[in-house]
Amino acid sequence: MRQQGKPLAAFFGRAVAPLAITLLLLLSGCGKAKEDISFPCQLAENSLSVTSLFQYSGDNPDCGDEAGENIASLAVTNQSGRHLTSAKITAKLADGTRLTFQLADIPAGQTVWVFDQDNGSFASSSACKELKCEASFEAETPLLEDQVAVETEGTSVTLTNLTDEDLAGLTVYCHCLFDGTYFGGLTYAYPVDGIPAGESVTIQAEECYLGEAAVVRVTRNS
Repeated sequence: MRQQGKPLAAFFGRAVAPLAITLLLLLSGCGKAKEDISFPCQLAENSLSVTSLFQYSGDNPDCGDEAGENIASLAVTNQSGRHLTSAKITAKLADGTRLTFQLADIPAGQTVWVFDQDNGSFASSSACKELKCEASFEAETPLLEDQVAVETEGTSVTLTNLTDEDLAGLTVYCHCLFDGTYFGGLTYAYPVDGIPAGESVTIQAEECYLGEAAVVRVTRNS
Protein backbone atom coordinates (compact mmCIF):
# COMPACT_ATOMS: atom_id res chain seq x y z
CA MET A 1 0.00 0.00 0.00
CA ARG A 2 2.95 2.31 0.29
CA GLN A 3 4.60 3.89 -2.67
CA GLN A 4 8.34 4.26 -2.81
CA GLY A 5 10.10 7.62 -2.97
CA LYS A 6 11.02 8.60 -6.52
CA PRO A 7 12.01 11.76 -8.45
CA LEU A 8 9.14 14.09 -9.33
CA ALA A 9 8.64 15.73 -12.69
CA ALA A 10 6.25 18.61 -13.31
CA PHE A 11 3.73 17.69 -10.63
CA PHE A 12 3.58 21.13 -9.06
CA GLY A 13 3.08 22.98 -12.30
CA ARG A 14 0.37 20.74 -13.67
CA ALA A 15 -1.48 19.50 -10.65
CA VAL A 16 -1.32 22.15 -7.99
CA ALA A 17 -0.99 25.52 -9.64
CA PRO A 18 -3.83 26.10 -9.45
CA LEU A 19 -5.16 23.28 -7.30
CA ALA A 20 -8.08 22.38 -9.53
CA ILE A 21 -10.29 21.04 -6.79
CA THR A 22 -14.05 21.46 -6.78
CA LEU A 23 -15.79 20.38 -3.62
CA LEU A 24 -19.03 18.64 -4.49
CA LEU A 25 -20.91 17.93 -1.31
CA LEU A 26 -23.28 15.12 -2.25
CA LEU A 27 -26.39 14.65 -0.16
CA SER A 28 -28.07 11.97 2.11
CA GLY A 29 -27.06 8.74 4.52
CA CYS A 30 -24.07 6.38 4.77
CA GLY A 31 -24.11 2.94 3.17
CA LYS A 32 -27.78 2.92 2.15
CA ALA A 33 -28.38 1.33 -1.24
CA LYS A 34 -31.58 3.23 -2.09
CA GLU A 35 -30.64 6.69 -0.82
CA ASP A 36 -27.88 9.11 -1.65
CA ILE A 37 -24.98 9.36 0.79
CA SER A 38 -24.82 12.51 2.88
CA PHE A 39 -21.60 14.05 4.18
CA PRO A 40 -20.07 13.91 6.68
CA CYS A 41 -20.38 10.13 6.55
CA GLN A 42 -19.10 7.94 9.37
CA LEU A 43 -17.19 4.75 8.54
CA ALA A 44 -15.34 2.01 10.46
CA GLU A 45 -17.63 2.25 13.48
CA ASN A 46 -17.37 6.05 13.54
CA SER A 47 -13.57 5.93 13.48
CA LEU A 48 -13.33 7.69 10.11
CA SER A 49 -15.31 10.69 8.92
CA VAL A 50 -15.63 11.26 5.17
CA THR A 51 -16.46 14.95 4.89
CA SER A 52 -16.73 15.26 1.09
CA LEU A 53 -16.46 13.63 -2.30
CA PHE A 54 -14.87 16.02 -4.78
CA GLN A 55 -13.24 16.29 -8.20
CA TYR A 56 -9.52 16.92 -8.61
CA SER A 57 -7.63 17.57 -11.86
CA GLY A 58 -3.87 17.06 -11.96
CA ASP A 59 -1.28 14.40 -11.13
CA ASN A 60 -2.61 11.70 -8.83
CA PRO A 61 -0.17 10.78 -6.02
CA ASP A 62 -2.21 7.64 -5.32
CA CYS A 63 -1.88 6.43 -8.92
CA GLY A 64 1.84 6.85 -9.58
CA ASP A 65 1.46 10.59 -10.30
CA GLU A 66 -0.60 9.80 -13.39
CA ALA A 67 -2.41 12.88 -14.69
CA GLY A 68 -6.18 12.97 -14.91
CA GLU A 69 -9.25 15.18 -15.07
CA ASN A 70 -12.06 15.21 -12.52
CA ILE A 71 -10.43 12.45 -10.49
CA ALA A 72 -12.68 11.13 -7.74
CA SER A 73 -11.34 12.21 -4.35
CA LEU A 74 -12.36 11.96 -0.71
CA ALA A 75 -11.58 14.10 2.31
CA VAL A 76 -11.21 11.73 5.25
CA THR A 77 -10.49 12.50 8.92
CA ASN A 78 -9.21 9.91 11.38
CA GLN A 79 -11.32 10.63 14.46
CA SER A 80 -10.64 7.29 16.16
CA GLY A 81 -8.06 8.50 18.67
CA ARG A 82 -5.75 5.78 17.26
CA HIS A 83 -3.27 5.51 14.42
CA LEU A 84 -4.90 4.32 11.19
CA THR A 85 -2.55 1.65 9.89
CA SER A 86 -4.39 1.06 6.63
CA ALA A 87 -7.81 1.42 5.08
CA LYS A 88 -9.61 0.63 1.85
CA ILE A 89 -12.70 2.64 1.03
CA THR A 90 -14.93 1.67 -1.88
CA ALA A 91 -17.66 3.85 -3.33
CA LYS A 92 -20.56 3.12 -5.65
CA LEU A 93 -22.17 5.98 -7.54
CA ALA A 94 -25.67 6.29 -8.98
CA ASP A 95 -24.42 5.82 -12.55
CA GLY A 96 -22.75 2.53 -11.62
CA THR A 97 -19.22 3.93 -11.28
CA ARG A 98 -17.14 2.10 -8.68
CA LEU A 99 -14.17 3.77 -7.01
CA THR A 100 -11.44 2.56 -4.68
CA PHE A 101 -9.35 4.60 -2.26
CA GLN A 102 -6.32 3.35 -0.28
CA LEU A 103 -5.00 4.99 2.89
CA ALA A 104 -1.91 4.21 4.95
CA ASP A 105 -0.53 5.55 8.22
CA ILE A 106 -2.89 8.37 9.16
CA PRO A 107 -2.33 9.57 12.75
CA ALA A 108 -5.23 10.36 15.06
CA GLY A 109 -6.95 13.64 14.28
CA GLN A 110 -5.38 14.03 10.84
CA THR A 111 -7.30 14.78 7.62
CA VAL A 112 -6.21 13.40 4.25
CA TRP A 113 -7.23 13.97 0.65
CA VAL A 114 -7.18 10.54 -0.96
CA PHE A 115 -7.60 9.95 -4.70
CA ASP A 116 -9.02 7.01 -6.65
CA GLN A 117 -6.28 4.40 -7.02
CA ASP A 118 -7.11 3.85 -10.71
CA ASN A 119 -7.38 7.56 -11.56
CA GLY A 120 -11.13 7.14 -12.02
CA SER A 121 -13.22 10.22 -12.67
CA PHE A 122 -16.86 10.88 -11.87
CA ALA A 123 -19.62 13.21 -13.01
CA SER A 124 -20.72 15.83 -10.52
CA SER A 125 -24.33 14.95 -11.28
CA SER A 126 -23.87 11.33 -10.11
CA ALA A 127 -24.71 10.92 -6.43
CA CYS A 128 -22.85 8.56 -4.12
CA LYS A 129 -25.03 5.57 -3.26
CA GLU A 130 -22.71 3.48 -1.09
CA LEU A 131 -19.47 3.73 0.88
CA LYS A 132 -17.77 0.73 2.42
CA CYS A 133 -14.58 0.59 4.46
CA GLU A 134 -12.07 -1.97 5.69
CA ALA A 135 -9.67 -0.47 8.23
CA SER A 136 -7.02 -1.48 10.76
CA PHE A 137 -5.64 0.61 13.60
CA GLU A 138 -2.87 0.58 16.19
CA ALA A 139 -2.69 2.43 19.47
CA GLU A 140 -0.04 5.01 18.58
CA THR A 141 1.91 6.29 15.61
CA PRO A 142 4.92 3.93 15.33
CA LEU A 143 8.01 6.15 15.35
CA LEU A 144 10.56 4.11 17.37
CA GLU A 145 10.68 7.03 19.79
CA ASP A 146 12.86 5.11 22.27
CA GLN A 147 15.54 4.71 19.58
CA VAL A 148 15.22 7.63 17.19
CA ALA A 149 14.35 11.33 17.50
CA VAL A 150 12.75 12.82 14.38
CA GLU A 151 12.83 16.48 13.34
CA THR A 152 11.46 17.93 10.11
CA GLU A 153 12.00 21.22 8.33
CA GLY A 154 10.31 21.48 4.98
CA THR A 155 11.28 18.34 3.10
CA SER A 156 14.34 17.69 5.28
CA VAL A 157 13.98 14.91 7.84
CA THR A 158 16.69 14.56 10.51
CA LEU A 159 16.97 11.33 12.49
CA THR A 160 19.03 11.18 15.66
CA ASN A 161 20.15 7.90 17.16
CA LEU A 162 19.22 7.96 20.86
CA THR A 163 20.89 4.65 21.67
CA ASP A 164 24.46 3.64 22.46
CA GLU A 165 24.66 1.32 19.47
CA ASP A 166 24.64 1.84 15.71
CA LEU A 167 21.23 1.59 14.08
CA ALA A 168 20.92 0.01 10.65
CA GLY A 169 18.15 -0.91 8.24
CA LEU A 170 15.76 1.92 9.03
CA THR A 171 12.90 3.04 6.80
CA VAL A 172 11.09 6.35 7.18
CA TYR A 173 7.55 6.75 5.84
CA CYS A 174 6.21 10.21 5.07
CA HIS A 175 3.08 11.93 3.91
CA CYS A 176 3.09 15.26 2.11
CA LEU A 177 1.50 17.77 4.48
CA PHE A 178 -0.16 20.51 2.43
CA ASP A 179 -1.87 23.34 4.29
CA GLY A 180 -2.57 21.09 7.28
CA THR A 181 -3.90 18.18 5.20
CA TYR A 182 -2.16 15.09 3.85
CA PHE A 183 -2.07 15.24 0.05
CA GLY A 184 -2.61 11.63 -1.02
CA GLY A 185 -3.57 8.56 0.94
CA LEU A 186 -0.32 6.62 0.44
CA THR A 187 3.08 7.21 2.00
CA TYR A 188 6.54 7.67 0.52
CA ALA A 189 9.21 5.32 1.86
CA TYR A 190 12.84 6.41 2.39
CA PRO A 191 15.49 3.87 3.45
CA VAL A 192 18.22 4.87 5.89
CA ASP A 193 21.21 2.55 5.77
CA GLY A 194 22.52 3.39 9.21
CA ILE A 195 22.96 5.94 11.98
CA PRO A 196 26.01 5.70 14.29
CA ALA A 197 25.34 5.77 18.02
CA GLY A 198 24.53 9.28 19.23
CA GLU A 199 24.72 10.80 15.76
CA SER A 200 22.26 12.15 13.21
CA VAL A 201 21.52 11.79 9.52
CA THR A 202 19.32 13.93 7.29
CA ILE A 203 17.29 12.69 4.34
CA GLN A 204 15.31 14.61 1.73
CA ALA A 205 11.68 13.67 1.24
CA GLU A 206 11.59 15.13 -2.25
CA GLU A 207 8.06 14.00 -3.05
CA CYS A 208 6.75 16.21 -0.24
CA TYR A 209 7.86 19.51 -1.77
CA LEU A 210 4.28 20.67 -2.28
CA GLY A 211 4.19 21.36 1.46
CA GLU A 212 6.39 19.61 4.00
CA ALA A 213 7.27 16.11 5.08
CA ALA A 214 5.20 14.53 7.84
CA VAL A 215 6.85 11.41 9.29
CA VAL A 216 4.17 8.85 10.14
CA ARG A 217 6.15 5.63 10.62
CA VAL A 218 9.75 4.55 11.30
CA THR A 219 10.68 0.89 11.06
CA ARG A 220 13.88 -1.05 11.71
CA ASN A 221 14.79 -4.37 10.16
CA SER A 222 15.35 -6.96 12.88
